[in-house]
This record gives sequence, C-alpha cells and structure tokens, in this order.
Amino acid sequence: MSMVQWAILLFAVGIVLLIAELILPTHGILGVAAIVAILGTIAVCFAIDPWLGVGALAVCVIAAPFVFALFVRILPRTPVGRAVVLGPTTSSVPQATVQIGDVGVTVSELRPMGVCEFADQRVEAISEYGLIPPGTTVRVVALSNRRPTVRPV
Repeated sequence: MSMVQWAILLFAVGIVLLIAELILPTHGILGVAAIVAILGTIAVCFAIDPWLGVGALAVCVIAAPFVFALFVRILPRTPVGRAVVLGPTTSSVPQATVQIGDVGVTVSELRPMGVCEFADQRVEAISEYGLIPPGTTVRVVALSNRRPTVRPV
C-alpha cells in the first residue's frame, strides 16, 4: 500500500469510528480510537510531504469544533443519547400569585428567608428587617424575582 492509500484508509476509519461512537454505547473508546486514526492520518501526511501534513493538521484543527458541535447536537437524538442525556424538564409546581399589599402568616422563622402562607398558598419569602418568628402576621412590601419581601404587620 502506498502512503496516500494509508492516509485515506486511516481517515476513513476515523470517520467511521466517530459515527459508530454516536450509535454504540462504548463510553468513548471508539471516539479515542477515531482520534488516534485521524492523528495517524496527519502523521502519514507529514511523512508524504511536510506541507501536506501542515494542511491536514490545519483542516483537522479548524474542523474539530464544528464536528464537536454536530456531535453534541446529534447525540441526544440517538438511542444511546436518549438513555444518557436528560430531557427537558417541565415544572408542575404552580407559581404563587402574591401581590404587594397581601397579608399572610409566617409558617417558619424568617431569618431572613422562610416560608409564609398567603391565602392557602405557601411561598418562600424574605424578611425586610431581621428575624420574624413563626405565626407572625406579615404584609408583602415588595417583589423581587417573584419572591415577596415581607414585614410584620
């Protein structure tokens, strides 16, 4: 086999191994073998001609981020990727609708954060000034990031 045929063969093996890494659950073993094959391609290209080796190295360095981005995009759609990558989460917890001026009762001690109850809804709240013991009636004076800031009534 000539050196050019070795370079083409190693590159083809590297590409096939990268594709197999997407399909098979090898925990990166095929990916490492693919990288070794592609590095072998670059080494053979350097043996053929130094400028060919520099060109092959430059192409691989430029293509690597794009191949990685494609790999990350395709992986969750494969059977192995669906088993490994978590899907999107959906929040089934209803958001509390607390307005400024609402009156409630502290369920836990606010130091400065704790839980308050407003119209049968428990909400995490922030104390405006210091500690507030449980069972204290409080009023919402501000909202920041949908979290009420309360002060004792």
